Amino acid sequence: MGTIHLLEQRRLRRRMHPMDRLVAVHEDLLIDLDRAQARKRAWQIDEEEYEQAEKAPPNPSATGAGAASGEAIKPASTVAVSVTVIPADADNQVKVFDPYEFHEVEESIEGLKDHDQERVKLALARAGRNGGYRPVPWTADRDLIAGFGPKLANFAEVLEHLQVQWTCATRAAPPADARIDPVLLLGPPGVGKTYFARTLAEAIGTRMEVYSAGTAQDAFQLCGTDAGWSNARTGLVFDLLSRGDSAAPVLLVDELDKIPAYSVGRRDTPINTLLDLLEPLSARRYRELSLPVHMNASRMVIVCTANERDAIPAPLLARLTEFTIAAPTSEQRRLIMEHEFARLYEGHHCQIGLRLDDPTADRLIQAEDLDVRTMLRMLRVGFARALAAESDRVLLPEPPAGRSRRRIGFI
Repeated sequence: MGTIHLLEQRRLRRRMHPMDRLVAVHEDLLIDLDRAQARKRAWQIDEEEYEQAEKAPPNPSATGAGAASGEAIKPASTVAVSVTVIPADADNQVKVFDPYEFHEVEESIEGLKDHDQERVKLALARAGRNGGYRPVPWTADRDLIAGFGPKLANFAEVLEHLQVQWTCATRAAPPADARIDPVLLLGPPGVGKTYFARTLAEAIGTRMEVYSAGTAQDAFQLCGTDAGWSNARTGLVFDLLSRGDSAAPVLLVDELDKIPAYSVGRRDTPINTLLDLLEPLSARRYRELSLPVHMNASRMVIVCTANERDAIPAPLLARLTEFTIAAPTSEQRRLIMEHEFARLYEGHHCQIGLRLDDPTADRLIQAEDLDVRTMLRMLRVGFARALAAESDRVLLPEPPAGRSRRRIGFI
């Protein structure tokens, strides 16, 4: 399936308008650069944490929840980071990882090569931070809707739903017991579904990762590869919870209606793995296969997107709250472009003042047959060209003439 999907992508690219092809190539390069930089930063953080853990003396006071209840304390993991452990009765803390599980993993990796042992120890060090506890972000002083503004007015219904859930979560006793129910955003390509999920993560103040259900060949992208493999790698859920500082990161499940049909009824498939995440009880003991350990993923904020409701497997659909999203207006498209431009400007540490060229920006905004995903691709191309030329003005490419084919996805 993976080879067929890649060949189809290449065939579609060859049929593209020359400007579309140029934009797609530019976006691929930018995505690859962003991913490489993110991986580099993540590994630098991991190495620093592991070095601190190795140098730090044993901390007998960091005994975790077991000491509070008078139970016998098991030996501290040799790879757990030595930090102050949050007590089990903290109102906004969720025990996402149990460091006591790590002892079995330590024993099982003794036969691995040194670099494989180091990789596993770094993963455990990340998970063991703060005794395995992570806070939930529900706070009464944070206005969830205020972070969106008018640029996503076509999401008013889902925002109202999330605000009600947010308010209930802040008033739960304790807040750590509350969760935000998973939602499904239905709508044609280009209405801003992925952009909404990213803005939601910014409003909550947590990380977001994207799981592309349409290209998923197996469940390993979510739950990791089998620990018996010499090249075992951790899954997306473990990475989100272990690397981040929140028990409630945002997981975007993109193109849920394109999940491979052959996976229905099989074990260890994307569908079964997603069902485990969507069910609160099974998500509390979500299993990472590559280590293997369990984690509490029940507080994750899961946003699913789809173009066609009927193509979604019924078991998944039954566990999601559905919302139909309309296309954004011209004014909303303008606000989205300005917000993305500001994000690019801040993220590239520009040494010179940059501004959007209004005439070329207006032509893209008013092009009704141009979806927002392509509009923002062109913005990134124009931004990159302005940086390369050391210009103070971002000229955006002209919208392709005679465009009739609808584009898929958003951002």
